[in-house]
Amino acid sequence: MAPANDFRRANLFAENELPLCIGNLIDEREYHYAKETKGSYKSNRLMSDGGACKLVQYTASHITACLDAMKEGQPGQMLHFLFMGDSRIRQQYFNIVRLIPDFDKISQPTIIPNAYHENIEITSQVLGLRLSFKWLPLIDDDLIETIRRWAINETERPHLIFLSMSVHHMFRYAVFPHDNDFLAYEDELVALAPVLAHLANVTQVIWLNQYPSVDFYGNITDPNTSVFSEKIHFFNIAARRILGNYPSIRMYDSSNLWAVEYSRSCFVFQREGKFNATSIKSYIISNNIYVSCKDFVHTGYSALSQATQLLLNDICNEHQVSDVT
Repeated sequence: MAPANDFRRANLFAENELPLCIGNLIDEREYHYAKETKGSYKSNRLMSDGGACKLVQYTASHITACLDAMKEGQPGQMLHFLFMGDSRIRQQYFNIVRLIPDFDKISQPTIIPNAYHENIEITSQVLGLRLSFKWLPLIDDDLIETIRRWAINETERPHLIFLSMSVHHMFRYAVFPHDNDFLAYEDELVALAPVLAHLANVTQVIWLNQYPSVDFYGNITDPNTSVFSEKIHFFNIAARRILGNYPSIRMYDSSNLWAVEYSRSCFVFQREGKFNATSIKSYIISNNIYVSCKDFVHTGYSALSQATQLLLNDICNEHQVSDVT
């Protein structure tokens, strides 16, 4: 028994001694998840060419310390984090909002409906933070003009911009990626890219490549005849190819792992017969992580919460290395 206990203590010591993961965590180019000998991976550990590093599980106190560090030397400054796009981006926005301490949060609107296709503003004077969501589901002239204005106007410019517009283009456009309507989406990205890159030279801009959908429903004459994982993949390829020409624009890819596992879990959930009317309610109550399995477009919060943690590690770790244990 003693050797096994010694081995466990050695592993725990090694985990605690790992350096904090710093920089470029979200673009899937420098880091990958560490594999254990039994084939599983630890959700708080990444590997790079330089070796393993550890992620922080961000709580309200960690986030407060991060915001304070980001404002250090700039008293009275209000940090502005902006999310813009469709309902998928709104999901990520809500995941950030729910982690922010509620000292004095003010929300506009005061009560936010579940499917709200309008702008949202949340502010906290105590934290010196403004969190905005802009409902902009399509790349159009208004979006490009807004980004161009932010690039030249420092007073309007957010400190962090997190955006993506894809799914509503898929609703509007043809199913097959070689059709002319898909080419029109590529043209819109080409028009957006240089303007977005100009803004990314003066503030942090992160483009979210879209997560795969839950595709096992088949043809139910619903939007999943227009939005499905293979098509999403082609739209992501277009975004990577066009926006990737501008190094100042960061690409958020690394959470696909969780979205794929979520989709697989939903498939098992359905196969085991837990989608019938009598069992779904009781199963959701005891297994809350699968609450969104009937929504094929929106990834479940079990996966998105992990994506939010990765984003927070990316933007915060460098500001508070000495404060995180």
